[in-house]
Amino acid sequence: MLRGDRGTAVVASVVAMALVAAAAWFGVGVSSATPKLADVGAWLWTKAKGRIVYVNGLSGEVDGYLDHQAGRQLRVVQDGGNVLLVDDRTGHVSRVEPSRLSVEQTRDFGAAGTQLAVSGTVGYAVDPASGQIQQIDPVTLGSVGAPLTLPAPLGPARIDGGGRPWVPVIAKGEVVPVSQGVAATPVKVGEPGEELSVTIAGGLPVVVNTRAATATIIGSDGGVGEITLPNDVARAAKGGALTPAGTEGPLVPVLSAAGSGLLVVIDTGSNAVLSTKFAAGDPAKLGVPQILGSKVYVPDESTGALIVWDSAAGGRPTTLQVAQRPGPVDVFVKDGLLWANDENGDKAVVIDPEGRKHDIDKADSDVPGPTSTPRPKTPRPEPTRSDTRPDPAQTTGTDPGPTRTRADPPTSGPTSGPTSGPTREPGKNARSPRPTPSAPSAPGAVSARSGPGKVTVSFSPSTGGKVERYPLKASGGGGSVPDSVDAGGPYRFEFTGGDCADEYTFVVVAHGEGGEVESEPSAGVRPCVAPGSPSGFTAKARNRGAALSWTAPANAGEGVTYELTGAATGRVTGTSHTVDGLRNDQKHTFTLKARNAAGESPEAVTTEVDLAYPKRSYKNANNDQTNSKINSCPTGGCQIGKIEKGKYLNLTVICQVRGKSVTEDQTGETSDIWDRIEWNGGTAYISDTLMATPRGGFPAAPLYECTD
Repeated sequence: MLRGDRGTAVVASVVAMALVAAAAWFGVGVSSATPKLADVGAWLWTKAKGRIVYVNGLSGEVDGYLDHQAGRQLRVVQDGGNVLLVDDRTGHVSRVEPSRLSVEQTRDFGAAGTQLAVSGTVGYAVDPASGQIQQIDPVTLGSVGAPLTLPAPLGPARIDGGGRPWVPVIAKGEVVPVSQGVAATPVKVGEPGEELSVTIAGGLPVVVNTRAATATIIGSDGGVGEITLPNDVARAAKGGALTPAGTEGPLVPVLSAAGSGLLVVIDTGSNAVLSTKFAAGDPAKLGVPQILGSKVYVPDESTGALIVWDSAAGGRPTTLQVAQRPGPVDVFVKDGLLWANDENGDKAVVIDPEGRKHDIDKADSDVPGPTSTPRPKTPRPEPTRSDTRPDPAQTTGTDPGPTRTRADPPTSGPTSGPTSGPTREPGKNARSPRPTPSAPSAPGAVSARSGPGKVTVSFSPSTGGKVERYPLKASGGGGSVPDSVDAGGPYRFEFTGGDCADEYTFVVVAHGEGGEVESEPSAGVRPCVAPGSPSGFTAKARNRGAALSWTAPANAGEGVTYELTGAATGRVTGTSHTVDGLRNDQKHTFTLKARNAAGESPEAVTTEVDLAYPKRSYKNANNDQTNSKINSCPTGGCQIGKIEKGKYLNLTVICQVRGKSVTEDQTGETSDIWDRIEWNGGTAYISDTLMATPRGGFPAAPLYECTD
């Protein structure tokens, strides 16, 4: 459980002793210089030295630092001017005041593993073990309102673009939005016990259910859509697939690190799913993926490096060394820049969307700090690009090997002494045997992207041996597979057709004189995408029902069905549907979503139909023998008026209803249909045998049945 406030909440100039106490805990003094921190930057932690530094994102230079007891592992939570240091072992939280490079507030939440979610002026402290959620003020760390308790255990909470946290409730297979400290209506995203993770993509929640291999997208209007992920996602290790806390655009990377090193990129804009596999030495050592632009960055603890893969261009991933030795690398995106920090050392890098990087030396102490003033700086070199492929002959992060010396060239001219080797006899032409062609190396980095009615497969060419062409093999039946691509590229195939309900895997074959070598199979992918929203949804009124029609989504492809809810429910094929059994003289609303085997559209479309009675004017009929009776009911014996014999009037018919069966003497017609009419400022009933209304059914169009 989270403890109550224990914050000292002091300002140095007002309560100096409290600041000294905080500084003593943090091991810092009061800065002798006013720091000038860049507007674009990030705070980075160094465990060994117990130091947090602020780095200019545009130059890679350290602008300021704050020292702490060495060896303590802290997590930095930063958003705008909010900088919080969290001790996951104890639940102790401290707030850094950037303008003073000092600790201004501290609070002990008293729960190991306390999670903090902060966005602007909104903050929440979450205890996953007890299920308690406490809204806090990110500046004072004080509680705001009463705590909220949800069924434990809870997954990491994320705050969307509207300042509302979304909390995974694992025990119920739900995510719960919280507004002003109060739980709102939960969204069902799986079965109880299934691992859930929330990513805020472009301000909207995306919930990945690992065991169901699905991603649920919650729209700005509260609509819920679903995208089906490759089945291999469900094979992730215990704890579930790895996803970032947030992304600045519509792309969401999902890493299923166990076994294959499967990386999936979800495009929430088009509903497409892109997948590839990393040939990592130990996939279990891969960390949470981050994305900046189209490039995915995956930390590799076994090397202390980043694996960088361009989801737009495809091809082989590159490696960017961050740490000087194997170990964890903390990677995050802030202010449109990607940061990678070696928390166990002094190295870090910052990368912009164009792939340009700055190397960071966190040990630079020639900057404002607790007891120092800045000294003149040496200009830093221009940023280098991070997307260049490393030279295979070079090693990364190790000392260079011995240099190769060049042998002296042979001298020309006559030589003395006997020559070695066989001599050719006159008249004989000695030929050396033709070497056997070597087989090419396997193609690499096979990626597959789903599309409406197709799959786009890309790969990296072989790096060894002579290749003549690259054929493609697809698992399963159906679909159209291109014959091959030339050795010179382009290294891309388009597989069309197939069944949306089936997953397909693809193998690229390098064919050369020395034989054929197959790539590793791709992850499974469907030749379809979750459809978008239908358009042109209309409802045409009819008696006790409506004729619904709509236009299929542009990316619908084959196998799309439509889920109808509201005044009528059901699963519909085609783009029209007739609804019956509604009450007349009311308005009815219908909601429609498109769905196929790849998922469903996150946004539903709605339409409304008004079944108001279509009043019509008709003359009375068959009034030549006796007066026509006007009744207050359709069951007889309730006369309230009459139309005198021989008179014919224009009467407004509201609707028709069944009642007492009567036979008209003048025509011999028998009917149990009665017409409700407007009469003397109110309503009344007259037998349909005495009216010139349409015949041929009940009710007779265009009239409606009376259902009120």
